[in-house]
Amino acid sequence: MKLDGILADIDGVLKIKDERREEVITLSREIIRKAGSAVFSTHKKDEGGRAASLEAARRALERALEICRSQPEFLFVGPLPQAFQEFAEASILSALVEGGEVPSPKELKVPVESYVTGLADAVSEMRRYALDSLRRDDFGEAERALTIMDDTYSVLRKLDYPRAVIPNLRSKVDAIRRVLE
Repeated sequence: MKLDGILADIDGVLKIKDERREEVITLSREIIRKAGSAVFSTHKKDEGGRAASLEAARRALERALEICRSQPEFLFVGPLPQAFQEFAEASILSALVEGGEVPSPKELKVPVESYVTGLADAVSEMRRYALDSLRRDDFGEAERALTIMDDTYSVLRKLDYPRAVIPNLRSKVDAIRRVLE
């Protein structure tokens, strides 16, 4: 029967897709774990740990993007959007703390939605950085952190899109506002 042959072909295609999905899940977990380590290292002023964690996260992200060339639906479903956001957060926080140029979504190779929510999370992390600066009696650095938070809040609040376009952005921006107040 011809149907048996058709279903055998479909089974082969779906098996490959499932294997790729499993790999993207594993890579997403690695990205999230390494991005979290980078944020932790940033707060602990462990530059070597931060750089190593960001590089490991970047390598995992690039492998995931390679898989997505043949399975683009994985870019928008499953754990990869969260991994993009965490990677963006860690990368942006690193740049903010170092006083460097904030990388763009294109440079990070993440979708703009994940970038924006990652930016909001990075700004929230600046609160901890400001408090750590105060604990060290580094008032100038604490003031710089608060200025970054305030300036970024002013820009983020202008992105007024529904949750369907940028999930959770409003709540993240509201959280930044509460911290600033």
